[in-house]
Amino acid sequence: MSRVLLFNMPFFNLRWPNLGLSLLKAGLKRRGIGCDIAYLNFDLAERIGTEHYTWIADCFAFVLGGERLFALDLFDGLPDDESFYREVLLPADPEMSRDDFRCYQSLKRHIGPFLDQAAAAVDWSQYAVVGFSTSFQQTLASLALARRIKRIAPDVAIVLGGAACEGPMGIELLRQFPQVDFVFLGEADETFPRFVQTVLAGRTPGNLPGVVSRDCLPVDDGRDPSATGCGVGSEMVENLDALPFPDFDDYFERLQQSPLRDEIDPMFFFETARGCWWGQKHHCTFCGLNGATMSYRSKSPERAQNELTHLAARYPVRRACAADNILDFRHFRSLLPMLREARLELQFIYEVKPNLTREQVRSLLEAGLGGVQLGIETFSTPILRQIHKGATALQNLRTLKWFTEAGVEVEWNLLYGFPDEDPDEYRPLAELLPSLFHLAPPLAIGRVRPDRFSPYFQWPERYGIENLRPHRAFRFVYPFDESVLRQIAYYHEFDYADGREPLRYAAPVVEAAQRWQQLAGTVTFRFFDRGDGTLILHDTRPCATSFLTLLTGLDRRIYLACDAGCTLSRLTELLQSQASSAAPSSAVDSADILRRLRRLVASRLMAYVDDHYLSLAINSESDLVGHS
Repeated sequence: MSRVLLFNMPFFNLRWPNLGLSLLKAGLKRRGIGCDIAYLNFDLAERIGTEHYTWIADCFAFVLGGERLFALDLFDGLPDDESFYREVLLPADPEMSRDDFRCYQSLKRHIGPFLDQAAAAVDWSQYAVVGFSTSFQQTLASLALARRIKRIAPDVAIVLGGAACEGPMGIELLRQFPQVDFVFLGEADETFPRFVQTVLAGRTPGNLPGVVSRDCLPVDDGRDPSATGCGVGSEMVENLDALPFPDFDDYFERLQQSPLRDEIDPMFFFETARGCWWGQKHHCTFCGLNGATMSYRSKSPERAQNELTHLAARYPVRRACAADNILDFRHFRSLLPMLREARLELQFIYEVKPNLTREQVRSLLEAGLGGVQLGIETFSTPILRQIHKGATALQNLRTLKWFTEAGVEVEWNLLYGFPDEDPDEYRPLAELLPSLFHLAPPLAIGRVRPDRFSPYFQWPERYGIENLRPHRAFRFVYPFDESVLRQIAYYHEFDYADGREPLRYAAPVVEAAQRWQQLAGTVTFRFFDRGDGTLILHDTRPCATSFLTLLTGLDRRIYLACDAGCTLSRLTELLQSQASSAAPSSAVDSADILRRLRRLVASRLMAYVDDHYLSLAINSESDLVGHS
C-alpha cells in the first residue's frame, strides 16, 4: 500500500483532463510517491454512449440530473421521478418532452453495474489513499463508489476535495457520509502531498490547514468553522511558479484506449493565475466562484510560457483553455507578446473582462486566441454598475463586435432579474437586441442565481433578497432536512423582498435573446470599404431596412469614426480636424452631424449607447481576422 489512486468520476467532460487531479499527481511525483488517475468518466460514457453522456454533462448540471442518477443508487426514499420531472426539470427546460425524460430514466440501469465494475477492477492492496474530485456533478458518483470501496478495503483512506468541498460544504459532506475519512476544503497543492506522506509513514495526519478528518469534525453549534481548529482554515498557494507542471498522461492514455477516441477532440486546461483581481476590489454581486480564494496570484510570464511550451510539446491537442477566472491585464505587456513570438501550435481560450480596446483584442489574437469567454451579463450600464461588473454597455457591445469580427468562438451569458435592477432598463434593452443579431449570441439566458460565497448569498438583506434557500434540486439528490441541505448546497433560489416577478418586464428581452440564438450563423451585417470613397453595407438582419446601403462623403467618415463608439462632441472635433487638414476653409456643422447620426441609428446601422454612437457592422476586411 504505497500508492495513491485519484478518481475522476462522471459527469466530468470527456474532452479534457482534470487539471486539479493532474496537479496533485505531479506534486506527489515530485516527492517520489506513485499516483494513478482513473478516468471513470470514460467507463460510463462507453456504457451509455457519448451522446447521452454529453447530454447529461452539459444540460443537467444546474438541475443536478447527473447527481440524481447516482443518488438513486446511494439512497432509498428520495422523491419520485415524476416529481423531479415536474418540479425541477420542466421549470428549467419547458421543452423537455416525456420522451426525453424517459430517455433520462433509462440511464439509471447502467449506474449500479458501472459502480460495481469500477470497485472490482482495482487491486486495492496497492493503494493507501484514494481521492475523489467533486466538481461538475461528481459528488454523488464519488460517494457511491467510496461506499463500495470502504466495504472492500476498509483500511484505505478515502479523501474528498474540489469545488463541492469548499468551506462548510465539505465539512457537512464529511459529517453525513461515513465512507469518507478526510475532506480538503480548498487548495490542496501543498497540503495533499504532506498528508499522503504522513499516511504512508503509518502516522495519523495532524493539523494540516484545510484538511478535516472524521475524528476532528468541527462542532455543529453555529460557530464559524474556522474558529473550531482541526485544520479547517485552508491554505492557499502563494507562489504559483513553485507548482509542478500538471501531469495529463493518464487522461491521454485512457483516451487512446477508448473506443470513443475518434469522437473526442481533446484539449487541456492550464492556469496562469488564481483568484480574481477585480473581485478583490469589487466583488460582482452574484459571483461565488472564488470563496476563500479570492486573493489574486499570478504566475510569472516566463513560467507560464515554459509550462505551455512543455504541455503543447507533450500532448497532441490544438486547443487549450485557461482555468483563470480573469485575464491578468499585465499579460498584455508580457505573456501575450511572448506567446506571439513563441508561435505554439495551440489556440487559447481565455475569460476576460469585456472592457478591452481594439488594440488589446488584436494582441490576444496575435498571441493565439481561438476562443473567448466574455463577462458581459447585460447591456445596461446602470445594472452593470449595480452588480459591480466594472464595464459599461458600450464596452460590452464593442468588445463583442470585435471578437465576432475576428471570427473566434465567443461565449457569454445574458442574465436578468438582479434584485436591485430598474425594470425600466429593459425597454431600451429589448429595442437594442434585434440590432445585434449578426453578433455572437448569448450561450445561456437566465435569471440571476445567488451562488454560495457571492455577496447576494452572504448579505441577502442588503440586496432585497428574501427566503434564500437551497435550489429545489437538492431535495431530489440528498435525503436530508433543510438544515443539512443549507450546508451542502452551492446553488440557491430566493424571493424578491419587493415581490417583483422579473419576467413581467424582462420577457421581451428574453424572447429577443432566444430569437438571437435561433438565428446564429444565418444573418450578417458587414461593411466593405470599396476604396473609391464608398462604404458598402450588406445587411440580412431581420430588422434591416435595406439589404444594401451605400455611405459616401461625411456619412462614410462618421461610420468609420464610430467603430469604438464616439460622443457627438468628440466626433465633431474629429471630423473638423479631418476637414481642416483636407481643406482649411471647410467647416463641419454639429447639427448636420447629429441629423446624420440619428438617421443611422433609426435605420439600425448604429446604436446609441451611454451617450456614444457605435457603428454595428463588422468589417469584411478587418485587421483582426487571420491572427488566431
